[in-house]
Amino acid sequence: MTEVNFSVGLDPESIQADISINCFLNSFLRESKAVTWQKSSANQEVAIVPLNNGQQLIYIPVSYHSALGIHEYQLPLKLVSQSEKSEEKLLNFNEFLQLIINDVDIVGDLTNEQKSIFIQRVVESRANTQAAIAARDNLQAIYSGELNFAQAEQGLIAGHSVHPAPKSREQFSEEDARLFAPEHQAKFALYWFAVSPSITITDSTGHYGISERIQQLLTADTQLSEAVFGKVPENYLLLPVHPWQAKLLLNTADIQQYQERGLLVNLGAIGENWYPTSSTRSLYSPGLPYMLKFSLSVKLTNSIRNLSLKEVIRGTRLQQVFDTEKLCSFGQQYASFKVMQEPAFIGLINSEGEVIAESLVALRDNLLMHTPQEEAVVLATLTQQHPLAADSLIADRVKTVASHKNISISQAAKYWFNQYCKYVVEPLFALQANYGIVLLAHQQNIVLKMERGEPVGMYYRDCQGTGYTELAYQLFPEQLIDDAQMPENFWNEDKVRRYFPYYLIINSTYNTIAAVSSRCAVSEVDLLHILHGCLKQLQSQGVQDSFCLDFVLQNATLRSKGNFFCYLQNYNENSIPDPAVIYFDLENPIAKIEQLASAKNTSTKKTVSEVM
Repeated sequence: MTEVNFSVGLDPESIQADISINCFLNSFLRESKAVTWQKSSANQEVAIVPLNNGQQLIYIPVSYHSALGIHEYQLPLKLVSQSEKSEEKLLNFNEFLQLIINDVDIVGDLTNEQKSIFIQRVVESRANTQAAIAARDNLQAIYSGELNFAQAEQGLIAGHSVHPAPKSREQFSEEDARLFAPEHQAKFALYWFAVSPSITITDSTGHYGISERIQQLLTADTQLSEAVFGKVPENYLLLPVHPWQAKLLLNTADIQQYQERGLLVNLGAIGENWYPTSSTRSLYSPGLPYMLKFSLSVKLTNSIRNLSLKEVIRGTRLQQVFDTEKLCSFGQQYASFKVMQEPAFIGLINSEGEVIAESLVALRDNLLMHTPQEEAVVLATLTQQHPLAADSLIADRVKTVASHKNISISQAAKYWFNQYCKYVVEPLFALQANYGIVLLAHQQNIVLKMERGEPVGMYYRDCQGTGYTELAYQLFPEQLIDDAQMPENFWNEDKVRRYFPYYLIINSTYNTIAAVSSRCAVSEVDLLHILHGCLKQLQSQGVQDSFCLDFVLQNATLRSKGNFFCYLQNYNENSIPDPAVIYFDLENPIAKIEQLASAKNTSTKKTVSEVM
């Protein structure tokens, strides 16, 4: 095989970093069976992609090689012919994209339409990321120092770190993105409809009904209360609507008929500004008692982001479960772990009495209402790579801890990650293993509460990603009695083993490990040892149901979502009959540590490094 020296023949200014390309390549290299790795003549790790039955090779050099698959890349790429002359050509990203999408051995047998859609979305996603970066007056501000919740949510400029098109949003125009996308630091007033109860579907659990919860928003938002005064017909409910979604709804036949009949009054865009959070469809307004999660009929990454009735009911169900006395001991043991509950929802029904999914909105408890300046940072923003190949925010916070505690950066990295395990990994696994409550904690569902740069607590959000095992049905029979209507809420062992470790371990924790290791003088193996120790300690405490914990500690592979090929095949993740088809086996390094620990091997660290 041709040996390539990437330090020769390149103008230093042409060596680039591009976080959108990094996200694409991470997903591609993780899933592609054709890729191999070798060392360059400069001892640099290089991924090699064969083309045309090996007649040509694409060389992808990395500036940081991650055993967990979260690499940092050194662009440009290089195309090398395997002919005697060993011809070489530097590749830009679009050329690379065309080469791999037309090689059947790499991507399979695709139609021209599939290829065209995929390329268009990937190119658009990259352009969206570049536009968001260019629009930032002070890009470095989201990579250094404390961020409050709103700043961190709107600081996620790249999106999913292992996805070919993490900032694709097909139905949004460029103007829509500037107005409504979090990475553009958008803020806007909501539309409000006054609606007859006869055309609504609502639920609210706990001490307040839906009208009381809406009134709480009115009381906290004086602009809104003054604007609607005298304009709401007696006994009508107020329905908040995302302004982009409002335009869609107002063009539907049902809504137009409701307006004509006086059952719905469009009050327009009024009240305080709301900030789109990292998910785009969930909005936050500092000082108000609720965040709002809307249906948004936009395809963001793998799916159209409309809520369903079953999903919003899950929010009220989870609140009911957490209100039980059985979870009191959990709350005492993990007092710094909080769930941003979704205790209520409201939406419209059509003339046939069916739910208009596009109108649904869930009310989410704003646990930061009284502390809007608290350092509460979504994990995805903490771990995202820097577009100029500088330190990530998580590296900055680790170095802050090192300075504050007067310890080395390596020591601070281990301490920081240990705190992460204590406040994130342990309580989430404890909920699953001791109570049968499954919370799918991917990077955008984990908000870390921090002080002076170190984790001191966690907020979990997004209650649609929840489920219950047999243990939960035994512990909470009254709260889950109606779940016969929603059989997908019951998670058997196979389902838990597939999804729970993917979200918490592969999606969230692997990204955390790689982000810390790449910049903080600590190996991924060292951090994996800390993770293994956290899980092992929980296991040793004698949990109620250890099947998933045992699986993560012992199984040779974990199931990983295949974002690259899911997106390539144009699947809608929320509507395919069996989402399991987009998952594949990924090697589990935690199990290797477990095997070596069981054997009491005194050279564990070195051995694990070698086998990874």
